[in-house]
Amino acid sequence: MQFKQKISTLGLLLPFMLIPSSVMASSSQFNFEGKWQCEPTEVTDPNEESWVMYDFRDDGTVMSEEWVRYQSEKKTQLEFKLFIDYRFELKGNDYVLKPLALTREIISDPHNIDPFNYDQRRDLTGYRIFFKPTLKGDEKAQFDMWYHITPEDHFSMQCEKQERISIVLR
Repeated sequence: MQFKQKISTLGLLLPFMLIPSSVMASSSQFNFEGKWQCEPTEVTDPNEESWVMYDFRDDGTVMSEEWVRYQSEKKTQLEFKLFIDYRFELKGNDYVLKPLALTREIISDPHNIDPFNYDQRRDLTGYRIFFKPTLKGDEKAQFDMWYHITPEDHFSMQCEKQERISIVLR
């Protein structure tokens, strides 16, 4: 079954599909802090839907929530959320995200694929994600991204800065 083969490599491919962020290499005025909602620029698999929310913090960490759903014949084959904490830093002329911790929530897994076994979680947290953002207006950006093990293979995410909602307790 092609779907099971595809999912068996998910632990290696997921970082390639999902991890964008926001920095403009050519401008030190780009403001990272805050939440950015991102979606892939190109859809390579019509059976896949995904988005990522990044929360850049002033302490050099980034908290992400990533959602992915695979469907076949209008039925969900796998749906999950990943929550990844990153360290965010500048390396040379590029910015890098280094995974620190990963948790996951399986929403639907009717075939019991379990794409996040111990080996795949270990592999996922071993990646380094490099990126260069391009600001497109005040609240929008495109993130050109690549992984340290495949620096020639870039992918892009369209991102939009989100409003922070403050709750005042009295």
